Amino acid sequence: MIDNKTIKEYYDISTIKEWERLEGFHFEFEITKRMLDKYMKKGKILDIGGGPGRYSLYLSSLGFDVTLVDLSLGNVNFAINKAKEEKLNLKAYEADARDLSSLPLEKYDTILLMGPLYHLSKTEERIKCLEEAKKYLKEDGVLFVSFISLPAGLLFYLDECPYEMPNEKEQNLIDCMEKEKSWSGKAFTDATFTEIKEIEPFFDSLGFKKISLFAQEGITGPRLSYLEKGDDKVKEYYLDVAYRLSEIEEYLPYSPHIIYVGKIK
Repeated sequence: MIDNKTIKEYYDISTIKEWERLEGFHFEFEITKRMLDKYMKKGKILDIGGGPGRYSLYLSSLGFDVTLVDLSLGNVNFAINKAKEEKLNLKAYEADARDLSSLPLEKYDTILLMGPLYHLSKTEERIKCLEEAKKYLKEDGVLFVSFISLPAGLLFYLDECPYEMPNEKEQNLIDCMEKEKSWSGKAFTDATFTEIKEIEPFFDSLGFKKISLFAQEGITGPRLSYLEKGDDKVKEYYLDVAYRLSEIEEYLPYSPHIIYVGKIK
């Protein structure tokens, strides 16, 4: 199991950075909002591992009843204060995604699990996390779960600083890509980059049925920073392209983040 304390401390000191990561125009946020509108079941929403509340606050602003849970107290307090500032009704609690038993939760129409599996490398820990979320999902509810894709590290260097990749200490990432095997190690913090082919069978084994598997940044992954700095016409064009191709299996590896959408069988 990856050190829980390390992850908590990282997000406690990086709350503003995490909030600002999706500030303004970002393909990840824009595509995911469209997919939430397309697939989520309208009603009560539980956002597990919701960070400083980027998605929780967005959904709350649309009038949904949203509850946010996060490991980092810094994230939770930020989300609460932001909700007050924007006059939004948001419930938020500090807890580990693997054990929510201490919280006053109920059954939810849609559950977001968009973060915790970034940091759980062992299969048994991932199973524990998914089974905990499943307890609170209505029988006809919809689950959104995000992953950092296996190519994400290489995509970052190709996009941001290609000449620095030879200096990267974690060269075993390339070995895992060659073997089509998930990787765990030190990235922005302790993290797990998931082989896309492993995702659907994992959920199938836990009693979920796939609704969709989509790329949060779409095919634009290798040029994200460049495109997101473009003028409105350019950004809107490539956002539309990325969205239209986001659910096509062959193009998923271009995206640093992948979301599985499913329901209980």
